[in-house]
Amino acid sequence: MESSPLHFKEWDAPTGVKASALFDAGLTSGIYVLVFANGEEYVGKTVNFPRRFMDHRRRWSDIVSVRFAPVIAEDLDRMERAVVSAREADGVLLRNLFLLSQPLGSSRLDVLIDKQAQAEWLTADEDYTGLRVDPQRIALARRRLRSRNKLDQLMCHSQGDAVVATVAAYISAVIPSPDVGEGTSWTMTAMPHTSKGPRNRRLATLSIHSVEVLFLGEWRGDAGEWVPYTVLNIGPHGDLPAEITALVTTHGRYRSAGTVRSVELEGFHAVPELLRIPGVLRAARSLALGQLRKGRGAFSRFHNDAFADTVFASMSEGKDG
Repeated sequence: MESSPLHFKEWDAPTGVKASALFDAGLTSGIYVLVFANGEEYVGKTVNFPRRFMDHRRRWSDIVSVRFAPVIAEDLDRMERAVVSAREADGVLLRNLFLLSQPLGSSRLDVLIDKQAQAEWLTADEDYTGLRVDPQRIALARRRLRSRNKLDQLMCHSQGDAVVATVAAYISAVIPSPDVGEGTSWTMTAMPHTSKGPRNRRLATLSIHSVEVLFLGEWRGDAGEWVPYTVLNIGPHGDLPAEITALVTTHGRYRSAGTVRSVELEGFHAVPELLRIPGVLRAARSLALGQLRKGRGAFSRFHNDAFADTVFASMSEGKDG
């Protein structure tokens, strides 16, 4: 790509490998070039590169590699034309089709749906599968429906609001830019089956990568009553007040995190006050950031979207009130 001023990164694209295993999810707006087994190429633009690549993969089985260069959205049209011209000048045979029957000029739709796919769809029969609903969107819809049921169960609990407030306090204080990694780097579940038994049940768990950084549950007392508890996991370094140290258990149950300190608390209301203690907050942030930097979490498929929406909405309510 010497003839282009863009800086392309190239990946091999073996058949059967998902885009999430090849590319970082942060690759969004840019110009890409597909390279096919017969030497042909295809130049395109996108604001969601991993999704666009999978769209192409469903249409073409002979993609052997792909190049991508980040470009701001405002420059996509100009840079796509430049790369197309450059590849044609280099004698490369392109598979690009053009929408000759449509109004001339660029369209915002071209950023969302590839022009090649639009052109094929115009003349395709009803069995054409190139622009069907992304299976990931169907899976997301099913996950959201399941998560709604779990949230309803939690909010029917007498302590549901307290659980939401505690989780919101943790996220606000400990996770940097929490909307960025929600559902991927960090996840939350409502009424999970984890550690569920006749004498114990979880109401909520917040995990970062593979570490449960916060969980709230109930254990059954001798008289049959359910007693609420909270466990806050923090990093191993830093001094804590003596009254907090008395509540700490140090262990290595989370392989990816090494040594972790678990602060075991009665009830569901202590976490916001606890995180106002500088030593506790720093230790909590240290563990959280270390896990966030490891990338996609192990529990992303269990993330409860409805629970997350409720928690984020409670943050907004608190600020507006």
